[in-house]
Amino acid sequence: MDQAKISRRALVGAAAAAAAVTAGAAPALAAAPAPSPSPAPSPAPTPTPGARPASDRRAGGSASRRVEALLARMTVADKIAQLNIPVCLPQELLGDSTDPTGTVANREAYVRGRTVVGTGAGQLRLGPGGGFFGLVNQTLSGSVEVPHPLTPREQAEQHNRLQRLARDTRLGIPLLEISEGTHGSVGPGSTIFPEGPALGATFDPELIGQVYAAVAREARAVGIHALSTITAELNRDPRYGRGIWAFSEDPYLTAAFVGALVPAMQGAGGGLTSDESVVTSLVTFPMESPNVGGLETSSIEIGERAFRQTHLEPWRVGFAEAGALMTEACEQTIDGLVVHGSRKYLTDLLRDELRFDGVVIGNDLRSLIREHVAATAQEAAGLGLRAGVDISLAWDEIYLDQLAAAVREGRVDEALLDRAVRRVLTLKERLGLFENPYVDAARAERVVNCAPHKALALRAARESMVLLKNEGELLPLAADRVRTVALIGPDADDELNLLGEYNAYPALHETPSIREALTRLLGDRVRVRYERGCAVTGTDTSGFAAARAAARDADVAVVVVGEQTSGGYFSPDRTDGELKDTASLALTGVQQQLLEEVHATGTPTVAVVVTGRALALPWATAHLPALLVAWLPGEAGGRAVAETLFGRTEPTGRLPVTFPRDVGQLPLTYDQKHARADADAYIDMPATPLHAFGSGRGYTTFRYSGIRLDDTHITQDGRTRVHVDITNTGKRAGTEVVQLYVTDDRASVSLPRIRLRGVAKRRVAAGERVTVSFPVVAARDLTLVDEQLRTVVEPGTFTLGVGSASDRLHQRISLTVS
Repeated sequence: MDQAKISRRALVGAAAAAAAVTAGAAPALAAAPAPSPSPAPSPAPTPTPGARPASDRRAGGSASRRVEALLARMTVADKIAQLNIPVCLPQELLGDSTDPTGTVANREAYVRGRTVVGTGAGQLRLGPGGGFFGLVNQTLSGSVEVPHPLTPREQAEQHNRLQRLARDTRLGIPLLEISEGTHGSVGPGSTIFPEGPALGATFDPELIGQVYAAVAREARAVGIHALSTITAELNRDPRYGRGIWAFSEDPYLTAAFVGALVPAMQGAGGGLTSDESVVTSLVTFPMESPNVGGLETSSIEIGERAFRQTHLEPWRVGFAEAGALMTEACEQTIDGLVVHGSRKYLTDLLRDELRFDGVVIGNDLRSLIREHVAATAQEAAGLGLRAGVDISLAWDEIYLDQLAAAVREGRVDEALLDRAVRRVLTLKERLGLFENPYVDAARAERVVNCAPHKALALRAARESMVLLKNEGELLPLAADRVRTVALIGPDADDELNLLGEYNAYPALHETPSIREALTRLLGDRVRVRYERGCAVTGTDTSGFAAARAAARDADVAVVVVGEQTSGGYFSPDRTDGELKDTASLALTGVQQQLLEEVHATGTPTVAVVVTGRALALPWATAHLPALLVAWLPGEAGGRAVAETLFGRTEPTGRLPVTFPRDVGQLPLTYDQKHARADADAYIDMPATPLHAFGSGRGYTTFRYSGIRLDDTHITQDGRTRVHVDITNTGKRAGTEVVQLYVTDDRASVSLPRIRLRGVAKRRVAAGERVTVSFPVVAARDLTLVDEQLRTVVEPGTFTLGVGSASDRLHQRISLTVS
């Protein structure tokens, strides 16, 4: 088993580096290279009231008397221990490593300051440890068998026990407990919300804020203080497995979600001491995709202007506006700069320009050696510390004995070590941990997966469903007209494949499959005949005959195909998620053939696609009457699919990413420059997407009319509002997702043909007409990054288009800016 390729956090970082820690010290540090040049000038940000000046933040900032007093008492070994918050791994993966996370005894020894790293003269006995990452994720999301998973009460008691040990040490510094939180806390029993693209499909920032407030509440209840893998980067290459965490390919929509979730998690008004709040760790800064070939850790070749024009907005909102207090440095090189050693990205951009005032996590300091930027572990330690990496998640000699040696030999200034430790201690102080590091175990039992959170998971799953095709209004199915449903496919009766990755495992509560949910919904009124047909992977077609027979015997066939996320990191059949990049976007195994076999029976066929990425589905789109994308909808996903199919709820989700016709079209996002957007067809297929960004439909129809502006002429710092009327022209109430796009008619640089700048969801009764309004703020919605890399608003005309998808703009109007 290749431990170096199991997990980005644990098994790429910690397990792979463990052998190096066991082996001892590395050669001495070479002379450090000069700092990277600062980025090109951009307009100075407006200061946040009460914020410290950039120069103060760069130096580590002023700290409280308590923090400074602690620093004065700390040895180098004490300080280094505070910077190492290792990912918790099962002992069977660690072998003879000094990694202290594999057993209860080892963890307690680390907390007490009894862990020894290095060998010989370079041996180092660490001070009391700084905390742990993912302590509640005992099973690595299902990878490792755990006979007795801890309940929420037991998770809280475990954290309290470790905190008591920490408080009883010479320094009494509380632990900082960090964990994954992509779409729910990962402790067994926690609520499992829909995965990233599913949440993105809701097009509802307010709902996203509510979801992550619940996630924060459950995490803090069991003793977790910070949640990581809250993705602020864009999802612009579906080949990339870790795109499963991201919300959307669009910067406006992603920024809106980030702007909602950060205050919801951290508590409005700085309420981090609350038992409802956690620190938000936005990942991974500044970006990990689009990378070369869609391959994890491969380099990113993108220019500064493109980065600023397209990718910076969610980070600006998350840090400069919402105040997120943690981030993780990406593992990539960007235009040749290894981010873990880049002062340009981790200090100049992050702290000075974006006014970040928190803690930076590093998980791949070894990337500096891998990319031949550092020759030794000591050199890598110096580069990382100077750049601004504060905490290391990987149990790696670089930030352990080799960092100590570099400080001892004068190769790294101890003031840099103090700067990082000061940031970590200040964060612990902001969380109120010095006053109260403990949690109420009984409250954890009441809060985790409580009834309101379960209801919220169901609401999010319902709103994530995206109906892409509904020929002849086959859906919704009517229970009084359908006598038998043939439910077919590998994901039809597999509840684990609905949950995504980094989910609470085991759930400790019900997570019904689509089959279970459909049977409960229909009861005795409709017969549900189930046949698996085939697996998600493999070539076995022995189940096809039974699937065909079931379809022939039914009024309608529902075939559930897609991806597989169950089984944890070790599962060879997992097809999406971390370390599961793909060169093809077609359905895996023989699933396509299964669809064709069922369709050939002549029974009306609905395809339900369970996926964490955009897939290429040209055959299904061309031949099947109905196509529903269910994403990875979480613990209530089975019920949401069943209710959508039978019209108990309507599908109000919209595509947050572009679905291509074929992988050969990549890169393909909706916001293409004019030449690509207007391109002729390939010789073998159209150049257009199969399903455009923003696409989706409900169970009624709408007409757009009467677009108008409050002011048709504004200044470069002005604002106006655009209004449009929408009328429900169908026979039932429905929800329309109204989208506002902007085109700069003439600019000094080439820009995307259209850019999303507004979203509104409106419930409209049959026959009713409502007015939908959007603010248009020039300094926010009409900017570009010019040739000098300045973010500006240029005078000229802009076309505002309003519609139901990026390729369906029904009303347009011109706005002049002077």
